[in-house]
Amino acid sequence: MTNLIGRPAEEIESLVAPHTDRPFRSRQVAHWILQRHATSFDDMTDLPADLRRRLGEIFVIDDPEVVERQDSADGSQKFLFRLTDGVTVEGVAMPEGRKVTLCLSTQSGCAVGCRFCVTGALGAGRNLVPGEIVGQYRAMLRAISQEVERVNIVFMGMGEPLLNTRHLGTALDVLYERVSPKRITVSTAGILPGIRWLAERSRRPKLAISLNAPDHERRAEIMPITDRYPLDALMDEVRRFPLERGRRVTFEYVLIRGFNDLEGDPPLIAKLLHGIPSKINVIPLNEDPKHLPGWHRPADDTIDRFATKLSSRGLTVTVRWSRGLDVAGACGQLKGQQQAS
Repeated sequence: MTNLIGRPAEEIESLVAPHTDRPFRSRQVAHWILQRHATSFDDMTDLPADLRRRLGEIFVIDDPEVVERQDSADGSQKFLFRLTDGVTVEGVAMPEGRKVTLCLSTQSGCAVGCRFCVTGALGAGRNLVPGEIVGQYRAMLRAISQEVERVNIVFMGMGEPLLNTRHLGTALDVLYERVSPKRITVSTAGILPGIRWLAERSRRPKLAISLNAPDHERRAEIMPITDRYPLDALMDEVRRFPLERGRRVTFEYVLIRGFNDLEGDPPLIAKLLHGIPSKINVIPLNEDPKHLPGWHRPADDTIDRFATKLSSRGLTVTVRWSRGLDVAGACGQLKGQQQAS
């Protein structure tokens, strides 16, 4: 049967219309799925019972199955989802009062292979289809116990979003039904064709670039994709990226002890970002001795000093003290695997 999750309103209406007696019924179905997050046709109480039964024989409203949920001491929640073919992926919900940030995955692994990321260390997986991407959002939102007034979405989970532009584009269109593009961020390791694709879209989310080094040589050492898309070319592409009023490009900088936290690095970063409306997220490395041997997080005073030096160069800087560390749900830690008991 055809799953209606991950489809824009007009597609849902087109699929459902031939099986309804009145045109407005298909609009009702789309509204229930996209606006009210219905999980079955039985939820659609303003539809006649016989129509609900008939539609249920033709279509399904299926989100990924939640296999495991781990609650962090800091309030964040990591979810393990099983997809219809048995593949598993992870997503993270980070509530804060009546706001929540949902971190979604776009692939079941990652072929980019950044050396500071567990997902990359575990290797490539397949692209997720729109229903599997949007389904993570729906499932996590349902699982959050407190009332949510504002949702932010970050595509910073498993996979490189801009290597899955076909399905990401549809998922974005569906998510825009409930979440403003200015509250959605797509993070990339620097896939130039993908950045151009994003730039050409009429409604664009915010752009985040995983930078992690102030020069090509060191970036290539920890991000092999740099050899294909050189740092200078990436920065040229970012400078051409159209920014809506008030928006800035976010540059993520995973701080690794003795590698990219040197005294002379903040001036190099400032020079690299000169002229780009931007902000920098400094992310202390989340260590994993098994999958990331030899890489360590800097001391807290080094982190603070590094951020202060960036700020003194006129840059907007935040330090992202990662959430979900105790459940391996922080930046770069997602594995898509069930935790051994």
